[in-house]
Amino acid sequence: MTTRTEVTPNRRGMRSRELVLDAAERVMAEHGFEAATLARVVAEAGIPMSSVYHYFGSKDGILLAVMERGADRFFADLPDLTRRAGRPAQHLARVVSAVIGTLERHPDFLRLLIVFSAQPPAAGQGEIQAVVRRIREHALDLLRAQIAAAFGDDPRNPVTDQLARFALAAIDGAFVAIQADHGATLGRLLEPLAPALVASRRALLAGEGREGRRAQAGRRT
Repeated sequence: MTTRTEVTPNRRGMRSRELVLDAAERVMAEHGFEAATLARVVAEAGIPMSSVYHYFGSKDGILLAVMERGADRFFADLPDLTRRAGRPAQHLARVVSAVIGTLERHPDFLRLLIVFSAQPPAAGQGEIQAVVRRIREHALDLLRAQIAAAFGDDPRNPVTDQLARFALAAIDGAFVAIQADHGATLGRLLEPLAPALVASRRALLAGEGREGRRAQAGRRT
């Protein structure tokens, strides 16, 4: 995959570059990657084809730029909630609310991320999947940090990691659900997530305790 990362656009060039990325994001989110031909993106953006090749080199270069710009915008838009506010469930409810607000402001980004996670385009699949993995791992890092802050746990704890993965799966699922059910909202679907994380942590820790007691009993016998 060829991306023209060595090109540094001037102010006018930056504007053209953003128009291309906006157009590509719209077309891919609405019609899929294969429908986002260079000709269609150029027509949607209203700029010369030569500008696309100059800044991105190829359609795959545009895709990578769309994904990375979307990730930068999404994560930059998340508020800083590193200090716990109230009890764990209250803090986690604030985190969920912040995530919902950010998703509602950047719906095309997550739509593309989920599509390319499930069915990546054949061209440039390795690089695209690497970008998707990097974005999702960053999301997990943020969720681990917030869950650890809520409970005063270590972000590297296996229970914290499992809760973060559960939360991300719930967010993914809720976002997919509202694409099919226009009567549903992220707020309504994810309302139980904070108390579910609290209950899940309690159950996971209790399970660890039972396993530890069984191991000790086995050693005695």
